[in-house]
Amino acid sequence: MLFAGGTALADGDSTVVEKPADMRVWLDKMPALDIMAKIEPIFICGESEALSGRELWAKISQAVYQHLPSADGFIVISSLNNILYNAIAVAFALPNINKPVIFTGSLWSLGNELTDIQKKGLGLKADLVNVAQIATMNLPAVGLMLGNRCLSPFKARKGAAGAKDIFSSLDEKYLANIDFGISLVEKMADKNVRPQLKSLFDNKVVSIRYYPGFDFSCLKDLASSVSGLFIEGETLPEDFFAQLKKIKKPVLCYNCLVSSQSGAENIMAVSNMTRETALVKFMWALGQSFDPPKVKEIINTEYCGEFLANQQ
Repeated sequence: MLFAGGTALADGDSTVVEKPADMRVWLDKMPALDIMAKIEPIFICGESEALSGRELWAKISQAVYQHLPSADGFIVISSLNNILYNAIAVAFALPNINKPVIFTGSLWSLGNELTDIQKKGLGLKADLVNVAQIATMNLPAVGLMLGNRCLSPFKARKGAAGAKDIFSSLDEKYLANIDFGISLVEKMADKNVRPQLKSLFDNKVVSIRYYPGFDFSCLKDLASSVSGLFIEGETLPEDFFAQLKKIKKPVLCYNCLVSSQSGAENIMAVSNMTRETALVKFMWALGQSFDPPKVKEIINTEYCGEFLANQQ
């Protein structure tokens, strides 16, 4: 069990994990977990510690990789502020993962006013009982569980305000459902390929939303200080692509209608992933290489089920 924030058990309960010594006190409040699994706690960061992005992703993925030979599965407790990005990043950092790595976290950590249905259905104690069971099942994948369904982070979208489940699946397919028991829904064959560790990410990426009248002159200055540009918009005009082509840095155009200039060596276009997945994968690709053709090759290759057949 990896502790990386999101550890508030309930409203008014001051038991959170801020330092390694807190982990045993925290676990003592949930004796039911010991019935289901032998828990080995691993400290990643404290509840209020400012750790996020590639530093956090590297620490989590490296800890999982180190303990792969001895563990049946992994539970990652994470702050909900960035849990989706964390799960996506760890999935890329551990391609060919052959054991369950399930992310969960506490809503109470956000200090939100929760609805009655959320208080009943999204308590961290209840979630952890289910997550512990899933983490010992034959599910070779990274999953995200907040409520009664475990889903792929690549398919996750925010649920309606006040809904029991914080995230729902784009295609309504889930890794596992919790009813009177737990059933694995998506059949996943065990992979015989040795799991890899590729935990390098480049966070020098700027996200730009194109709009009519966009001032092209800022692109050159932006490109000089970043490793890549992540572009969003609708139809991108030819003159915009002409400017992107000049900067010689990798450019990822997300969910855009692109012109014929998109065939330029440094420009790539994707629409078969969620925005969060595309952004994290771009950072991951830049962590492997700065060469635009190689980055494009990585973006266009599926590594861990991140491509969506029918994005909504």
